[in-house]
Amino acid sequence: MDALVSKIKEVLYAVLPITVIVLILHFTLTPLDFSFIIRFIIGAILIIIGLSIFLIGVDTGITPIGQTMGAAIAKSNKIWIVLITGILLGFFISIAEPDLHILAGQVDSVTSGLISKLSLVVVVSLGIGLLIATGLLRIVFNIPLYKLLTVLYGIIFVLALFTSPEFLAISFDASGATTGALTVPFMLALALGVSMLKKDSKASEKDSFGLVAVASTGAIIFVMIMNIISKTDKMTGSLAEAENASKTIIGPFIQNLPIISQEIVVALLPIIVLFLFFRSSPLKCLRELLGKL
Repeated sequence: MDALVSKIKEVLYAVLPITVIVLILHFTLTPLDFSFIIRFIIGAILIIIGLSIFLIGVDTGITPIGQTMGAAIAKSNKIWIVLITGILLGFFISIAEPDLHILAGQVDSVTSGLISKLSLVVVVSLGIGLLIATGLLRIVFNIPLYKLLTVLYGIIFVLALFTSPEFLAISFDASGATTGALTVPFMLALALGVSMLKKDSKASEKDSFGLVAVASTGAIIFVMIMNIISKTDKMTGSLAEAENASKTIIGPFIQNLPIISQEIVVALLPIIVLFLFFRSSPLKCLRELLGKL
């Protein structure tokens, strides 16, 4: 109960200022329809409740899994396990990131379907997965972070020369969208789990950070590559204006609930399946560590 209260306070500090600003604008500069403002207030309340529960789930479920899997990956002493597991974990945890789905939906609308939501989510998640694997290898082989980031951003600068302005903006937005409330705790826990097995405690502490920075470049690189391969330069479209077609205030919430629920199940299911797979893996080190959960 204390954890829930703590998370509610944490979310309140983030949501209340935005809510107050919108209400001030409503009563001064940009008045909204009564139904819109009531829906906004209801939505803010739902965000406070839902995000608080979500963050508790991340702390008690996702983070321990990430840390335990990270330790199991490093303890296996097999490079191919680090590579494959890093790619799979990065891909599926990015698929489940809510911020990425929001961005992909906006891009789909703005480009009139030229860049579909699914294609952007998959491309970005693939980039995140490959760069998480690269980041884990950096920890294992003690490669300085600045050297790896220099190479990665050098690649980004070169690709930017051949990328259209629209895709350039989307690529960096995608990088920001992948550092959300789900992916960041998992990546930090994964890096900590791998680095904890180092004998040097100072090196272990230092290497537990930096994976998020490395992984975020994957989204930028792969979106740029998608643009170069597809040769898409001009995009037209616009965001749909908010409609007030529903006769009831809670109508839009009820209408979108099944769709959102389905997306959540589809996003989280691969993570659960992957965890269960590693839990029953014949590798003894994985069974021992994951069995603690």
